[in-house]
Amino acid sequence: MRYVYCHPLFDERKCSHRFSYQLSKAFEKNNLQLERFDYQGTGEAEGKFCDVTMDSLQNDVKIKIADSPACLIGTRLGATIAFNCCCQEKQVIKTLILIEPVVNGKEYVEYLFRKQHLKDMITGNHNDLSNDKSFCNLEGYKTSNAFLEQVRHINIFETHNRINVETVYIACISSSGKVYHEYDQLVNHLKKNGIQVNVEIFNLPIFWERIPAMDYSVLTDKIVEWCK
Repeated sequence: MRYVYCHPLFDERKCSHRFSYQLSKAFEKNNLQLERFDYQGTGEAEGKFCDVTMDSLQNDVKIKIADSPACLIGTRLGATIAFNCCCQEKQVIKTLILIEPVVNGKEYVEYLFRKQHLKDMITGNHNDLSNDKSFCNLEGYKTSNAFLEQVRHINIFETHNRINVETVYIACISSSGKVYHEYDQLVNHLKKNGIQVNVEIFNLPIFWERIPAMDYSVLTDKIVEWCK
């Protein structure tokens, strides 16, 4: 069994790095190996971020698992990428673990632009790449409008009936102790398709928005338990 972690994008990737490191250590403690990797155009991988597309991201995951039985673990947009990989034929995904998945792409893109707008207001820097209308600046990343259009069209509810996986776990990070309505909807949709689904709430800081000095063992240990 291969255990593959799909990281989020933009600043969420950097902020959640501490969590993914602790997750890999939790796997090591249980004599398991978590494969963390960078999609092409991100992190230390080859390529440029401006060339990233949803297709390239999903293809990177497909290459990583190489048609082997696998457990996919994803955070935010990485969770959505993992979900989409389970909707492709011939993928042998036994377990899918979604940490705060992006369910509605349009809302997610609007959220990214709001963050960028606030950052521009604070810094006085308005780097909108106005010389090239095919791209925009999002949190310092030269991002193609074509990629953002793909993200806007993400709607998990429209693709859930194609998912091919045995078990899905959803980790909800919530200080209120309540599951978000959209995750309740997703659970109901998947159960109607005969998928075994479990959702659990974790009272933790939102680690993909900032980098708190926090012990995530309550979440990392649970994820390892789900994988066994």
